[in-house]
Amino acid sequence: MAYRSKYTGKYNGLGRMVSRPWLAKPCRDAAVKIMQVAQAGSPVGNPAEDKHPGLYKASFDVVPVVKNVPFRGKPRQRFGAAVVNTAPHAWRVEKGDGRVPRYAVLQKAVDTVKAAHGG
Repeated sequence: MAYRSKYTGKYNGLGRMVSRPWLAKPCRDAAVKIMQVAQAGSPVGNPAEDKHPGLYKASFDVVPVVKNVPFRGKPRQRFGAAVVNTAPHAWRVEKGDGRVPRYAVLQKAVDTVKAAHGG
């Protein structure tokens, strides 16, 4: 007979862990990996037709996120990081419209990193 381990989580302990500032670095490291994959898969316009070729690819950034999440009625800080693109046409590249096809660069980057880590 094989022994099967059992895990019983303690939400207080997990809540304390995700509210510690040291957790911001692993979140930032994961966001940097996602940003690198997104930059590699970013479309670059033809310089003959596009006024700003490569602007979307160069506009990625990782920003720290501090969010108040209520737990048992009290706000608790949660640390994290977000990948953003500050190009003025980033929404069109991600979602697409009549003139620009939907590339979904950030979504594909997140899916690629998750698949690489078994997620």
